[in-house]
Amino acid sequence: MDGEVGRFEFVTHRVGAEYDTSKDIFPELKGKEFYKTTGFKEIAMSYGDTEQSYRKTAELINRIRYQDQGGTPYRTLQENTEKEGSHVIDYLEEKTRRILEKNGFGENGVYNGSNPDYVRNDPVTLDRDKIREAAEKCVASDIREEALENCVCYEDPEKTTNVSIDDVNVKRQEENRQKGGRSEERKLKYVHNTIAHVSNADGAYTLNGYGIKTVLCYLIAFVFNNGLIGNRLQFFTDGHKTLNETILKCFNWCKDIGIILDWYHLEKKCKEQLSMAMKGRIIRNDTLERLLPLLWNGLTDKAMALLEEMEPSQIKNESVLEKLVQYLHRNKPYIPCYAIRKQLGLRNSSNIGEKMNDLIVSERQKHNGMSWSKPGSVALASLTALKRNRETKNWFEKNELEFKLVANSTW
Repeated sequence: MDGEVGRFEFVTHRVGAEYDTSKDIFPELKGKEFYKTTGFKEIAMSYGDTEQSYRKTAELINRIRYQDQGGTPYRTLQENTEKEGSHVIDYLEEKTRRILEKNGFGENGVYNGSNPDYVRNDPVTLDRDKIREAAEKCVASDIREEALENCVCYEDPEKTTNVSIDDVNVKRQEENRQKGGRSEERKLKYVHNTIAHVSNADGAYTLNGYGIKTVLCYLIAFVFNNGLIGNRLQFFTDGHKTLNETILKCFNWCKDIGIILDWYHLEKKCKEQLSMAMKGRIIRNDTLERLLPLLWNGLTDKAMALLEEMEPSQIKNESVLEKLVQYLHRNKPYIPCYAIRKQLGLRNSSNIGEKMNDLIVSERQKHNGMSWSKPGSVALASLTALKRNRETKNWFEKNELEFKLVANSTW
């Protein structure tokens, strides 16, 4: 048995063919596998592998246990860690399946039930007078009424659960390495992890998995498991078309749901597209000075009109400019009046989701020369998420996850 202070051997007992402590008490192992104590898993997997490379972790734990010779090889540690992460994923998938089935959903997250009250929930929003009072403090009088007509509602933060969701990609390992270096014709391939950060006044939780649909199924189960039905679900995204469409499709059974286009990504998109579309930085900056205030106040129609009325002599690439207009048109239902939301103390950003991408995946898996298999990347991210969700003790001691919001969380 591998423990945090060393490797141990113990005697097993057998009574005839009916009882064998090596098989009836402990799961049977194959080859030269060792049982691992909770302490070993915490040190090697939670504090080691999720923070640094498998090689460095193996060197550390073998040095601590005075096993420089005959200790745990880093390849073995890697296999054990990926296996443990796969067990976490399997547990989460099974727990999600049971919760969805109990509440009338299929395994693919499609609602198959009869129409309970939560399906007919109307949006929970702030009082109209409070919204107008905020608008009077931050929006110019000549555009105030138009800003107040923006279709994106203002959720009540006390009855809202915020969800920031995004993909993070790491380089995928090549199945077969070709001799003679990298071929110019081959393109880099990636492993896609989807990270969702869920938070409200009670706490926070981070979900991760392979693909948007998988994580949204986890999210539906998480909502039911935490009694969040009746709360508004407010999503914050980067405006990716597939992501927004998948969210709306998976949550078409719930009316009290909304999507906000993160301001940072909207501003970044405008800057990048106008740099390619306009002739020179002077014209580009002048256009931005007129465009961004319109978008900040939720005047998407005026912003699109401004771009469509640009002088041809100022345009370098009409197709890029047209793509920006199409982008604004497609995301109009998700562009609120950011000025009023800020005055009301509501979120405009998905930056906490971006931070979770860094903490769960990027800091460990995006270093020079690193590449990952799909199971290896997602499994390691799952173990990292255990730490963020303070589920390490539950998992290593009980092989269970509470799957509940973490109170008093700073993230």
